[in-house]
Amino acid sequence: MYVGVDLAWSNRARTGLAAVDRAGRLVDSASVTTDDEIVAWVAAHAPVRAAAMDAPLIVTNASGQRDCEREVSRVFGRYGASCHASNLTRPYFNPPRGATIARRLGWTLDPDPTYAAGVPPCIEVYPHPAMVGLFELGSVLPYKAKGGRSFERRRAAFLELLAHLESVDVLGLPANERWRSIRAAVEDATRPMHLERLEDEVDAVFCAHLAWRWREAPESLHLYGTPADGYIVATPPPTHPVSARVATVAGESDDRSTAPVAERPVMTAFEVRGVPATFATAGERPWRAAVHQAAVAAVADDGPLPGRLEVTMHFRLPPPWRSGQGWDLDNLVKPTLDALTPVLGRRAIAGPEQSDDERVDRLVASKRTVREGENTGATILVTVL
Repeated sequence: MYVGVDLAWSNRARTGLAAVDRAGRLVDSASVTTDDEIVAWVAAHAPVRAAAMDAPLIVTNASGQRDCEREVSRVFGRYGASCHASNLTRPYFNPPRGATIARRLGWTLDPDPTYAAGVPPCIEVYPHPAMVGLFELGSVLPYKAKGGRSFERRRAAFLELLAHLESVDVLGLPANERWRSIRAAVEDATRPMHLERLEDEVDAVFCAHLAWRWREAPESLHLYGTPADGYIVATPPPTHPVSARVATVAGESDDRSTAPVAERPVMTAFEVRGVPATFATAGERPWRAAVHQAAVAAVADDGPLPGRLEVTMHFRLPPPWRSGQGWDLDNLVKPTLDALTPVLGRRAIAGPEQSDDERVDRLVASKRTVREGENTGATILVTVL
């Protein structure tokens, strides 16, 4: 097994755990609190080939930041993924909780991925920069609880994160029962606490995937720092564009970020209630009307978003009522985009109104059958690139 650990600072907060098999598929995930619970959970999923932990493991500096933290901040800071300072003046780093747990489990902190003599390596990872690199994000996804972030914004970003993770085929997430329950809980969430119960477990799934990559596809990752003074494993330095950002919010930053002020990406997120319909069918007109109405309510008096855009759509479809019935994803996308004029703006041409979907440079779409107790419809997120 490959194990991911999203470690809390203390044994009073929730720690996320996940395990993937040799093929990279998610086997199990959970959240616990104490060191003993972590050790017991991992022991139940032995043998472990490698582990990835979101927590400082090697801390030797008396003050300030570690070199690896400065390096990660230099490379990923423009995407909003900088690091907190880890040093020996902080009791929880002297010694680091993560290192103590790793040694109890018989793991080595040496990042060498060759898995010598049955001693699994436990590497330190930082999910935010790794997500930026792996998914080519223009900025970190704002799904964490931070000052100035609304619940609606966090939930939309959380759904986007789930969609990105589901795009990693080797994880096999759509077929995993526990993962399906996580997605349903996020979709049904109505309060911040509903998201916070799941954050650590979802981060642990990503950590487990990084552990798998470290052994099975090491060229896709990069080690920042040194094993002697501390290191962080993330993706190689990214070269893709940074998202345009506006509306600076004091105090908003991401986990392990040192920036006292972060900028909020421009985005609009909303739910559409109705029955999604494909292009050129009887249901297209009422579906387009439902999307348009929801988009008008979402933008209120702000008007269309500026610049180049990314659109994410997650469709919830009714069960098929006849054999062989289905919905082509591309035909679901077209009428939905066409109805997003309040968000995308109107194309500057003569004739009937047309959505300015030429400005959409990136499109993410998914579909699934509605679950018991859910409403059919879609979750839509539009972000300025």
